[in-house]
Amino acid sequence: MPTAESEAKVKTKVRFEELLKTHSDLMREKKKLKKKLVRSEENISVSK
Repeated sequence: MPTAESEAKVKTKVRFEELLKTHSDLMREKKKLKKKLVRSEENISVSK
């Protein structure tokens, strides 16, 4: 049975790493969009 437990741990670890990477990617994209928004607002206010 220890083999099954370690296999479950490995699967859980892999799944956790996938979720963490997805979350990190989403946060990175959110920051990029926020920067673009701020730049767009600055450009709009400069051109007025």
